[in-house]
Amino acid sequence: MVKGNVKINKKKARRVEDGKIVKDLPLINYNGDLLPLFKVITPSHCKECGSKLHIKKSRKRYVLSSYETLEIPVNYWQCSNGDCDSYYTDDIVGVTGSNNYNDEYLDKLFYTRYNSKTSLFNTRTAGEILTGDLGKKTRTACPSTLWKYDQAKGAISLEKLRNTNVQFDGTIYCDGYWVKNGWRKFLEKSRGREFDESEWKRVRYKSIYVVATSDKVVLDFAITERRPPYFVLIPLFSRIKKRLGKNSIKKVVSDEDSAIINAVSNVLPDIQNSFCVFHQLKNLSRIYLDDFRYMDKVPEKDRTFYGIGKKLIMSESVVESTAILKKLEKMLEKGLTHTSKRAMNFLKDKYNKNRKLLEKGFSPETNNVMEQLFSFINDFVFQAKSFKILSGLKNWASNLFYIWNNREFNTGNFAGLSPLQISKQLKPG
Repeated sequence: MVKGNVKINKKKARRVEDGKIVKDLPLINYNGDLLPLFKVITPSHCKECGSKLHIKKSRKRYVLSSYETLEIPVNYWQCSNGDCDSYYTDDIVGVTGSNNYNDEYLDKLFYTRYNSKTSLFNTRTAGEILTGDLGKKTRTACPSTLWKYDQAKGAISLEKLRNTNVQFDGTIYCDGYWVKNGWRKFLEKSRGREFDESEWKRVRYKSIYVVATSDKVVLDFAITERRPPYFVLIPLFSRIKKRLGKNSIKKVVSDEDSAIINAVSNVLPDIQNSFCVFHQLKNLSRIYLDDFRYMDKVPEKDRTFYGIGKKLIMSESVVESTAILKKLEKMLEKGLTHTSKRAMNFLKDKYNKNRKLLEKGFSPETNNVMEQLFSFINDFVFQAKSFKILSGLKNWASNLFYIWNNREFNTGNFAGLSPLQISKQLKPG
C-alpha cells in the first residue's frame, strides 16, 4: 500500500474499535493447533480419574509482553472427586508454566540482548526497545530469568550451529580466545579448599577454539583449558571433517598455536596449512603509528623499510624471507630512525617464528576472519567479566555464534547481509 510517494509500514497499523486501539495478535502453534497468542485454555476433566473439575479460585495473571503488560483472568480448578483431590490451572497460549514473561517476549529479549551486545545485568534499555511502538515501556526480564532462558536456548543453538548447511571456498580458519570462567569463592567451595594466586590464574582462564569459513560463518567450537594439549582439539576437527567432507577442505589457517597445528596434522594430514599474519602486519604498522601518528609523516627511507618489512612477513619461502632480512639489515646501516630499529627487532622475531612454519610447508594468510569475530565476542566479555560455570559459558557461546551467523553486518561491502547469506552466494566446490 502506497500513499503518494511514501510506502505505509503495515506493521505499525492499528484498528480502532469503540474508540480503542486494537492490535491483532499472531497465531502460534499450541499442541498441534494454531491458536491466538494469550488465549486461555481451560481444562475440562481430571487427567487422573476423568471426573469433572470445578473452580477453586479465580485470579488475574499479569504477563509481560511486547504488547504491554497484559491482565489475563484465569481460574484454578479442583477435581470434583473427593478421593482424587487433583488441582489444575488454566494454560495461557505462548506462556510457559507460571512465568510472568511470555515466550515471545523472552525470545525478543534474547535476540535484542545478543544483537545489542549487552550483559545479563545490563538489559533494561535493550528490553524497553520492544514496547516503544506503543508509547509505553515495560521492564525487561530479570537477569536470572533471562539466564535460564539462555541455558534452554543454548542446546538448541548448538544443534543448529553444527547442522547448518554451509557453502565455503575450501578454506577454514581456527583460532583461540581466552575467557575468564568461574567465580573464585564458588569454585573454592566446590573443591573444598582455597586457590593460591598462581593456581587461580591457571584455573580461571578457558580457551574458546572457534572454526569458521572465510565468509565468517562459524562452523563449530570447543572450550578447553588455557593451553590445551593437541589431542583435546581432535574431536573438534573430526566433527568438521565429517560435516564438510575430507575432500572439501583444501586449507586450514591458524596462528602459531601448536595445539591447532598438531590436531589438524592428525585429523587432516594431507591438506595445506597456512598461518595468519594479519596481527603481525598490524603490529608492524603500530610501531610507526605510535611514533609518527600518521604514515605519511614517516620519513621516506623509513617508509621504504616498512614496505619491505611487510614483504618479509608475507614471504612464502625460507629463501625469500632470508634474502629480504639481509636487505633490511643493509638498509638499517644507512641511518634510519630509531623507530625502524625497533621495527627491525620485531621483524627478526617474526622471521624466526615464521621460518619454522615455512619449513613445515605452511604459507602466510592475511584474512582477518577471527579479528572481526573476536572483536564481537570481546564486547560481551568486557561486560560479563566472568562466567560462573562452564555449562553457562558453553551455552552463551552456542547462542552467540548461532546469532552471529544470522546477524547482518552494518558496514563494509556486505552491509545488510549475514555470514550465512554471504556463503549462499558461493558456487558449490
